[in-house]
Amino acid sequence: MIRIVFSAFLIIALLFFGAPVWSGNEMLQTEPTITARYGWNIEPNGMLTVGYDLNHNSRPDFFTVRIVLDKYISTEPIGTVSHYNPGHPVFRVDYGAEGFYYIAARYPLFYAVDVNEDGVWDVLYKDVLEDGVNGNEVFYGSPSGEFDAVPVG
Repeated sequence: MIRIVFSAFLIIALLFFGAPVWSGNEMLQTEPTITARYGWNIEPNGMLTVGYDLNHNSRPDFFTVRIVLDKYISTEPIGTVSHYNPGHPVFRVDYGAEGFYYIAARYPLFYAVDVNEDGVWDVLYKDVLEDGVNGNEVFYGSPSGEFDAVPVG
């Protein structure tokens, strides 16, 4: 009888409070300036990932993921292309006199933290409104599995 009551209580608690997952924003911080980036990459899904080395040990530990709004080849210098796209990060891959430009969304859609800097993201936050870090970001997952469950006790 005690098991049935305990099981019912546990099920009701999970339905009311949700599953026990790590959901704090303690690791989330505002995005460093784009000039402080460690590197960037266009992912196979077409999104732009920018890595930052916050503790200055030559390994990225904070990442932003943005939607690429436009891409094209141009002979214009990066300053001119940036002028035509105010407020949007502009990235260039040089091909001699021409450059392949990527124009990204103003704010990231995802923020990621690689706590142990092993190349696998440990915490992923989603900013549905894409309005910068202001408290409305939500825990999206833990690709490494390190922060999926909170120890009970």
